[in-house]
Amino acid sequence: MLAAGMDYFLRSRKMTVGESFVVPLLDPATMSQKEALIRVAGKEKLTLHHIDYEAYRLETVVWGKPLIVWVDDQGVTLKEEGFMGFTLVRSSPTRAIVPAEGDETMDLYEITAVKPDRSLRDPTRLKLLKLKLEGIDERPFLGLGLQGGRQRVEEKILTVKREPLPHASSYSMPYPREDWVKPFLDPEFNLESDDPEIIKKAMEISGAEKDPLRVARRLLQWVYGHLDKRPVLSVPSALETLRTGVGDCNEHATLLTALLRAAGIPARLCIGLVYSRDKFYYHAWTEAYLDDWISMDATLNQMPVDATHLKFIEGTLEKQIEMVRVMEKLELKVIAFEHD
Repeated sequence: MLAAGMDYFLRSRKMTVGESFVVPLLDPATMSQKEALIRVAGKEKLTLHHIDYEAYRLETVVWGKPLIVWVDDQGVTLKEEGFMGFTLVRSSPTRAIVPAEGDETMDLYEITAVKPDRSLRDPTRLKLLKLKLEGIDERPFLGLGLQGGRQRVEEKILTVKREPLPHASSYSMPYPREDWVKPFLDPEFNLESDDPEIIKKAMEISGAEKDPLRVARRLLQWVYGHLDKRPVLSVPSALETLRTGVGDCNEHATLLTALLRAAGIPARLCIGLVYSRDKFYYHAWTEAYLDDWISMDATLNQMPVDATHLKFIEGTLEKQIEMVRVMEKLELKVIAFEHD
């Protein structure tokens, strides 16, 4: 159900306190349909801009997070409370452009960032970082990517080590298509590694080189040097990013992952946090299989990445919603760190 159609849908039905109904949802990350069970929890007095309304309170859960919506008798949405504590209220076009309080503006990245208990100096030179995870249950994320490789978790203590680069790879491109590696070589939704444009660009950058370690570095540096680093309002697509040359960390990671796969190097996306300006921010990067999984950050031009890259999830970007659950509640306490 697109947001533009919700008012019409609600207007077409007479709501009764205590009833429940199902609304179909489109997940733009996977282009798949999901469903939300909405419960009419009650009828409440709601005051907006000095006007009183008798509003129905609708409660639901979307992607694991509670969402509360107040609507009037005509089905018009008056107020929403949802992810990350954001509250949306109905307003007129004139009132909407006036700041709610003074002239202060807010940056979404800053609002959602996680500030540790103390600062980390020279974060890009960190080879080891030990943090205590507080405020969340880390167990669901152990199977998603938090545990393994360069990271270890024990009794809520996360230890991250920057992995060493191999001197050479034991295979020549392309990697043999064994069963275990197919998910990391095959195309996925918005990871169009089989598209002729993606393949052509990967071959152009690789040239005659067959050493995956050297090719991986070439692809990393090409993406880092050729993408204009600014956010875009879209679901990341490797092919679209190649054509536009614009994107933030999601686009950098998606394009690099697709180019690696097109070149015959197993690759996967990583979603988590990275440290910058005294806080941990949402971030996405790539891992390539070079006899072991080696981290690569096309946004920051790092291979391997520094120890402040905290990986919570492996997989495609539809799993981003899992990071919302982390960043709302996560608290980080710095236990120890080491530099080069």
